[in-house]
Amino acid sequence: MMNPNDVYVFDATALIDLHNHFPKSFRKLRKYVSNGQVKIPEGVYREIKRKSDKLRKYVERWEIEHQFVIAIKNDIKLVNEFGRIEQSYGEKINVGDKVYPGFWKSPAGRKAADGQVVVIGKVYKYTVVSDDRAVRYACLSENVQCIGWPELARRVGLAGNNQISLDFEWKDTE
Repeated sequence: MMNPNDVYVFDATALIDLHNHFPKSFRKLRKYVSNGQVKIPEGVYREIKRKSDKLRKYVERWEIEHQFVIAIKNDIKLVNEFGRIEQSYGEKINVGDKVYPGFWKSPAGRKAADGQVVVIGKVYKYTVVSDDRAVRYACLSENVQCIGWPELARRVGLAGNNQISLDFEWKDTE
């Protein structure tokens, strides 16, 4: 289960993937939204409103009822750190001796909210939820805890034993 002191900040793809994989139990996430444990940056909010009709209804309702969208411009620490994060990881990300494409090389390019997700995780010490390589590597470089959406699904109880049981007995007919 989810530690009541943990707060998670999602990128758009992680929230979309959770919704797509668990449409019937996705509403369980509302409890964590209402407790202030699930947040999204304003850029993710805009991305979801552009991409997904069903998920858009959830995030619009959650923003009205629980104010779970974080506006970067409302916190000077976020504003200052956001510029540094974007400059450091926008074009490329160095991990050890390897160089990887940065935030701006993703399909969404500069419109993506990747830097917002990382900066909120860093400044507020929230856990980032993302499976995007650039986000994960930026979190690694900035010492920000980052998990993928499958781990979050396990922590909040969305993922259960959905597999068909193969526990049966073989009987020999001879």
